[in-house]
Amino acid sequence: MRKLLAVLSIMLICAGCWDMKEINQLAIVDMIAIDRDKQGTFHAYYQILNPPSIEARRSGPAKAAVYTYAITAPTMGSMLEKTGAVMSRNLYTSHLQCYVVSERMAREGLFKMANYLENYKERRTNVYAIVSEDPVSEVINTFTLLDRVPGRNIRLLLDWHSRRFGIKKLPTRMKDIVEGIPFSRPTIVPVIQFTGNDSAALSDRLEDIKATSKSLSFKGGAVFIKAKMVGKVNDEIKNTYYVLNSYATRKQETFQINGQTVDVAMKVVQLKRIWATKDRLQIRLDATMGIINNEQDVRLTLRNIEDMEREFNNAYKKKCEQFVSFAKEKNWDLLGIGDMEQGRNRWKDVQVEFIIHSKLTALGNTITPYE
Repeated sequence: MRKLLAVLSIMLICAGCWDMKEINQLAIVDMIAIDRDKQGTFHAYYQILNPPSIEARRSGPAKAAVYTYAITAPTMGSMLEKTGAVMSRNLYTSHLQCYVVSERMAREGLFKMANYLENYKERRTNVYAIVSEDPVSEVINTFTLLDRVPGRNIRLLLDWHSRRFGIKKLPTRMKDIVEGIPFSRPTIVPVIQFTGNDSAALSDRLEDIKATSKSLSFKGGAVFIKAKMVGKVNDEIKNTYYVLNSYATRKQETFQINGQTVDVAMKVVQLKRIWATKDRLQIRLDATMGIINNEQDVRLTLRNIEDMEREFNNAYKKKCEQFVSFAKEKNWDLLGIGDMEQGRNRWKDVQVEFIIHSKLTALGNTITPYE
């Protein structure tokens, strides 16, 4: 009895959930898209979860998993006030999946957006940020299939991309763009695009078996220097950027040997940078590989394996050299040499030499091709 009274006494002095908010007072934000027009007016789109529609129910008609609220405001600070004219709930961003930024706004710079997000604790910068080639209204109003919540669908795509390259977390958050401001090495953010003639906002999209029509996909990346988009790169440049900056530990590659194609997966990628002289930087890449596809019509032998390793080393070295040439042509320090003491303010004067060493360890189930 005394123990019970003691517990009850302690409970009386507990503060409890003093900041608790009822669920019916909250608008759970899944995704935010922002654009800024030529007149400087901000156009924001808040995608709000519709909880009843995403419950595990098997009967009844399909309902929209999310609703999109569009607002227009002269400043970012007044956007929250404007939501009160169209929405009867408080914005709740703890479950925010990503930000979608228009290309024209990204090219003007994201300083204002970064400052706006950092000035208030409930706004989040540690979520993914992507750039849209198409109007953000078209992207955010596109119905997604396997995952009915578009923001979560985009986040899962990016997470899968991370796992495929062995990256714990893609360096493509709003926080990464902001933290990259003082550095010479750019930040590369994925570019999303809409495939189709008009956005798939209607739930009858469920009746269409063609999953890649009227859908969203990633293509290439947007290059940010000092929080301002300065250009775009293709997927190959973006993926090589991940490898040569030690973000990625896995990558798939294709090369030719005796005119025939071989696809391999680099499974363990390790990089080491060595300054041979003050003007020459050596980058050594060591990788173990496994065969994915081998179109050679010869039996795998020790000599053939050595030939494949040599051809891969030469092909990947050439790709890395082309990557450096591209970076110098664009005046983008994609290797971050300018952030190293030896290359500060002179990264374009540094000669980069690549040393590639690979070991083919996984050969598949057969060593003799079928005829």
